Amino acid sequence: MRWPRRGILIRLAIYLPVISFLAWRAAGGCQGDDAAQAPAPAPDPMKQHRRVITMPDGSQQEIVELSREEAEQILGRPIPDPAKAEAEATEAKAPNAEAEASAAVEPTTADAAAPATASPAD
Repeated sequence: MRWPRRGILIRLAIYLPVISFLAWRAAGGCQGDDAAQAPAPAPDPMKQHRRVITMPDGSQQEIVELSREEAEQILGRPIPDPAKAEAEATEAKAPNAEAEASAAVEPTTADAAAPATASPAD
């Protein structure tokens, strides 16, 4: 029997061990004691705030109802006020909108100097 080409043998020598190692790790190799020592999951702090509602189409949806103070306590940081955030977003958009509107109305000097009937082919 004739041996395969040297390039094929080299590829087999490289890829077979790599693929075998990855398959062994995917199958859970070398995790005997680590899985037993995994920490228990923390209790869900929002469990008492969860509620299941029935939608008009008959499906059920789980929701979480929190007051602003409860949310700040659970998350550990202040919750931004939606009205204040919307006002800041409107203020941030206003200068850009005015600049775009004035640029659209006023022609630039290059546009004013060029004749209206000139074409690039002429």
